[in-house]
Amino acid sequence: MREYRFDVVRVVCMTYIVTYIHLYEYIYPNGRMTFYLPICIGMTHACLGAFTFVSGYLLGKKYIFGQQGDADIWTFYKKRILRIVPLFIVSSILLWLIDFNDSKSTLNGLLCVSPFIDPKPRTLYYIPIILWCYLITPLISRHRLKWRIMGSLVIMVIIAIARYLFPSIDSRFLFNVFFYLVGVISAPCFNWRFNIPHGTSIKISAVLTFVIIVTIVMYYSMQFSNAVQMAIGAMGVFVILFVCEGISSLLFDNSNVQQSVLKKRVCQLISVVSYASMTCYMFHRFFYWSAESIWNPSDTSVKWFYMIVIVFPIILVCSYAIQKVYDNLHQQT
Repeated sequence: MREYRFDVVRVVCMTYIVTYIHLYEYIYPNGRMTFYLPICIGMTHACLGAFTFVSGYLLGKKYIFGQQGDADIWTFYKKRILRIVPLFIVSSILLWLIDFNDSKSTLNGLLCVSPFIDPKPRTLYYIPIILWCYLITPLISRHRLKWRIMGSLVIMVIIAIARYLFPSIDSRFLFNVFFYLVGVISAPCFNWRFNIPHGTSIKISAVLTFVIIVTIVMYYSMQFSNAVQMAIGAMGVFVILFVCEGISSLLFDNSNVQQSVLKKRVCQLISVVSYASMTCYMFHRFFYWSAESIWNPSDTSVKWFYMIVIVFPIILVCSYAIQKVYDNLHQQT
C-alpha cells in the first residue's frame, strides 16, 4: 500500500528548496540578509532531513537483511545505484558545463568523497550523502529492533568522532545520516499515524527533538551560527512530518475523496510531483540557468512571476518526463 503522506513530505520539501532557497539566488544574485538568516538555512536542512528520513523509513520497512531477512544486499545496491547514479552523473556534468560547479568539486561529488573533503559541489552535495546512507543500510536494517538501534549508535559515534578529528567532514553528512538512521529504526515499530494517540505523538516528537538538539551541541565542533541552523533543522524535520501528516489526512484519508473530482486531481498531482522530486532537485539549477539565458527580466516582481508561474511548472514536467523515460529504459535492461 502506497504511503501517500510521504508523497506530501517530498513535495513540500522539494518545493521549498527549489522555489525559494535556490530560486532566491537567481532573483537576488547579490544576496539579501533574509536569505542568510539561520532559520532559512535551518529549514533547508529540515527539508533535506525530512526527505532523508522518508528514504530511511521506506527502505527500512521494505528491506530486512541478515539471517532472518530475505533481502539480498547486491540486489539492493544495484537497484539503488540504477535509481540515482546515472542521473546524478548527467546532472553533475551539466552543472560543470554551465560553470555552476568547478572541476574539483564535481569530481569529488562523482567519487562520493565530497562529504569528507573539500571542495564540495553546490546543490548536488546531498546526493553523495544519500548514497552513503544506502551503503550502510544492510548493516542496520535488521529484523530485530535492538540490532537496528545498536548499529545506528555505532555508526553515529564513528561519524561524530571522525567529524571532531577531521573538521573537513561535512556537518550536513552527520545531520542527514542521523535522520536516515531514525527512519530505518522507526520503520518496523513506529507507525505515527495509526497506532500512536495524538497526545503521545506530540510528547514523542518533543523528546526526540530535545535529544537531537543535545546531540548536535555535543557532537558538532562548529561555530555557534551553524549549530543554531542545525538545531532549527532538527526541530523543523518533526514540524514538516507532522504538518504533512495533517495535509495527507485531509487529502487521502477522507471517505469522500472519490466523490470530489478536484481533491482526486490534487492527490494525483501530488503523487506525480513526488515521483519527479529527486530528478527535479538534481536538474533544476540547469533549467534555471537555461531560463535566464532565454529571458532575464530586471524587475524582481516580473522575474518571480516568470520563474514561479512559467519556469517551475516546465521544470516539473521535464523532470517527470526524464524520470519516466529513464525508469522505462533501465527496466528494459
